[in-house]
Parts: sequence; structure tokens; C-alpha cells
Amino acid sequence: MADKNKKKPNPKGKNSTISLYTNSGHSLTANESLFIDEYIATGNGTQSVVAAGYKCKSPRQYAVALLSKDYIAEEIRFRLDKLHSEKVADAQEVLEYFTSVMRGEVKDQFGLEAPLSERTRAAQELAKRQIDMVNRGNGGETAEVKIVLDWSRPTTETEQTSEESEG
Repeated sequence: MADKNKKKPNPKGKNSTISLYTNSGHSLTANESLFIDEYIATGNGTQSVVAAGYKCKSPRQYAVALLSKDYIAEEIRFRLDKLHSEKVADAQEVLEYFTSVMRGEVKDQFGLEAPLSERTRAAQELAKRQIDMVNRGNGGETAEVKIVLDWSRPTTETEQTSEESEG
């Protein structure tokens, strides 16, 4: 079922009653849905029971009872995971950000491009992540790079003749 959190019309055709469902398909009352929303917002069960409109003598005990229901606990976990995934940047988004800073596409609060030092740092951070991804692709092996500097260069004929004429 696609996005089961949406409101669905009552199958009996009564417009005054709307049924709500959890992500797993379990039906929720309007109060349970409000309780879940409030609990995610505040983290306080007692306050969430009151805000959801439950009329009971002990909101704290009722909150414990609601939270012990598997389908409510699952729905809270599902919604929190969804919020977390929407608010936290994934690896691709981070790489795109570093790339845009490096290219000077990101402006500061005054509309100025990032200074060269910031662009260079973004390039270094991007390179670290790119190299890390390559290393992970190699089974975690680190690529070994050897640079050999050969300071003895062959001399050309013109250099030899000019050296001989000087000496």
C-alpha cells in the first residue's frame, strides 16, 4: 500500500467519519493519530494524551497504555525514521554541496563567493570522500601511490655545445 498515513474515506460512504491508517495498514482513530503526532513533537506521553483530546483521569497511565500498543509504537518509529531521513543530508547531497562550494556557486549572506581558502578546503573534503569511496570499492585496500623524482635529466646537444664553449 502506498503511503498508508493518508486519510482514506470510510467505506460505508459517511463523509463525517474519516479513517486513518498506520504505515503497516492498521487503522487508527483520530485521537490515536493526534497522539502520535504530539508524541513525536514533544516526546511527552502525558502531554500528548491531553493534546490529542482523550478524556481520562490518568493521562500518564493512558499514555503508557497507548505506547505499549505495537501498531502505535511501530508508527512512531516509522514517522521518526521518515523525519530523520528528510532532515539529514545523505552522502550524495554532501558531495554536491562540496562541489558547488568548490566551484564558487555558493554565496555567503552578503552575496559574495566563498574565498579561495574555503573553496580549496571544500575541494579537499570532496577529494577525501571520493578517495574513501574508491578505497571502499577496492575492499578497503589503500591505493599506494609512488612518486619518483629523477633529477638527472638528459642534456640536449645545444646545451652540451654551449657548456663546451664556455669551458
